[in-house]
Formats: sequence, C-alpha cells, structure tokens
Amino acid sequence: MNFDLDEDQQLTRDMIGRFLGPVDIAARHAMRKSDGGYSRARWQEVADLGLLALAAPEAMGGIGGTMVDLALVAEALGKGVAIDPWLENGVLPIRLAAATGDAALVGDLAAGTEFAAVAFAEPGRRYEAEAIGTRAEDNQVAGAKTFVLGAPLADTLLVTAADNKLAKVAKDAAGVVRQDYPVINGSNASTIDLHRAPADIFDLSAAKFQRVIGDIRMLAAAEMVGLAQAMFDDTLAYVGERQQFGAAIGSFQALQHRLVECYAALEQARSMMLRTAMLDPTTDDANWPRIAAGAKAFVGEAATRIGLEAVQMHGGMGQTDELAIGHALKRVMLLDKLFGDQDHCLRTYTRAA
Repeated sequence: MNFDLDEDQQLTRDMIGRFLGPVDIAARHAMRKSDGGYSRARWQEVADLGLLALAAPEAMGGIGGTMVDLALVAEALGKGVAIDPWLENGVLPIRLAAATGDAALVGDLAAGTEFAAVAFAEPGRRYEAEAIGTRAEDNQVAGAKTFVLGAPLADTLLVTAADNKLAKVAKDAAGVVRQDYPVINGSNASTIDLHRAPADIFDLSAAKFQRVIGDIRMLAAAEMVGLAQAMFDDTLAYVGERQQFGAAIGSFQALQHRLVECYAALEQARSMMLRTAMLDPTTDDANWPRIAAGAKAFVGEAATRIGLEAVQMHGGMGQTDELAIGHALKRVMLLDKLFGDQDHCLRTYTRAA
C-alpha cells in the first residue's frame, strides 16, 4: 500500500510547519496570560490558511477535506506543538453546525469571523456525551454544562440538549452564567449555567452527533501522534548532547533500549491512526465512533508513554514549562480525555468488536 502524500497534502503539511515555526516558549506563556488564553488575531491567520474550511463540506462553502486530509493537518499541528485550538474550537463546532444544516454558521466559522465553543459535557456524567439534564424548547435553553473548551473567547455557544437538540446561544445572552478556569495545557474552559437563555434550536440526530464524536476522536488520535513525534525527536536530540561520566547519555544501552521501544510505539500509533483515517465512515456509520474510540485509546496509551519517558530522560528540567516536551505532554493528557479516557474508549470499542 502506498502511504506517500499527494502534492496537495505535502504542501499543506509544509505550510503548517512554516506557520508554526520552532516552538517559542516565551510567546506561548505570553499568549496564555492574555484574555482567554489565546489570540483571535492568530485564529484569523489559521482560518486564512484554509485549515478551518478544510473541515467544512463543499456544499456549505468549505473545502471538504477527507478524514485523511484532516488527520494529516492534526498530526502536523501536534508535531509543531501548536497552541491553536483547531480541533475543539474549529473542527468540532464546524462539524456540528454542518450536521444541523446551519450553512451560515459553518461559513462564519470556516472564515474565522466567528469563534464557537461546544458545550456537551454535563456535571456528574463523566465521559457520557449525550445530554440529559439540558433542555431546549420554545427558543430557550436551560441546564448546566462543564468543560466548555474555549468558552472565554467564544462569540457563540453550541449547546447539546436532550431529545436530540442543539442550541445556538450568544455567549453574552441573558441567562448565561459562566465561570472560567484554566485546564492542564494552559488553555481555558468554562462551567456554564443556562437559565432559560434565548437560543436558536436545531435538530441533531443521535447518529449525526455520534458521527461527529467519532471524527473528533480520530483527529485527537492524529494530533497525539504528532505530539508524540515532537517529544521523541526532542528527546533523541537531547540524549545525544547531554554528557554524563564523560559520554553522551544516548550512548548508554539502557536508554537506547527505552528509546527503541518508544520508536516502536510511535510507529505503531501512526499506523493505527492512518489505518483508521483511511476507513470510510459512511460504510459503517453506526460503528465509526466506536472504531475511532479504539484508535484513540491505542494512540493515547502510546503517546502518554512516550511523553513520560521524554520527561524522565530530560531529568529535572523535564518537569518545567521551559521545554516543549512539557507543553506537548500536557496537550496529550487533555486530548487523551476528550470524549472519553482510555478505559471509556476501550469499553466503547468492545461494543463494535
């Protein structure tokens, strides 16, 4: 099987590499300290590169990228340890808006003129994504949501509700009470209470919602592959430079064996990610979220292992925020829990086996 990229895919990956450049730790810290922990001007740059439109269907004015195209973008962003919330505030709301047929919102999101956050998680529900306690009716929505990634910067909240509904709510609408907090990778999320907030309400079938969850799980796995590659590359370079007992620590056989195991885990994770991305979800739509869950669990385990090895091989400074590996590992830890941790995803996968 030919795994070579075509010309457009190679150009896109190279473009992302140039856009991200070397990891600038000082710039990351400065951006995380700004309001919302991110820059809307930078988000517009992401949109201008076409990375948001890639996730939107052609029928709604997007580029209509395949799952492989999107996975390659996610991997490239991971390899560059991107600070950009492309997955959670780009692909996720675009896919949900497209599933409801809201072409106007899809266009605004793809163009970067509107920034949306998706409120799907409910308190006490752990990784169950289906809404139970949130109700949307009579152009109003009421309920409580937690772990709403990117909400402090959002113009629009997309709120999942019971009975297969999706509510579109202005962030500053009456009845919206938001409490912001930082999450592990330095970005911000919110807990949101909705007290009969005015909303536009759309039908969102359970099947379409699950399909979107499958897409996000798949792309989270792809980004984790890129993050694991970044941590592995940085560690390989470091052990070749760090001297101990008059020799580079990379010459020590014990570390060599551990690095080989990390390399094998990385390549297995990449193979799993590509194998899953090349599936056609439409041929097995019901099982797609479960298949993607299995891939995400497999990749998450490998990426976490590589990250922990990278931190340990860097010694004490591997625990600091001054190295890219720390930022990469924290992002892996967030993605590994998005729409289910490894145990939850494996239980989901077994229902497809």
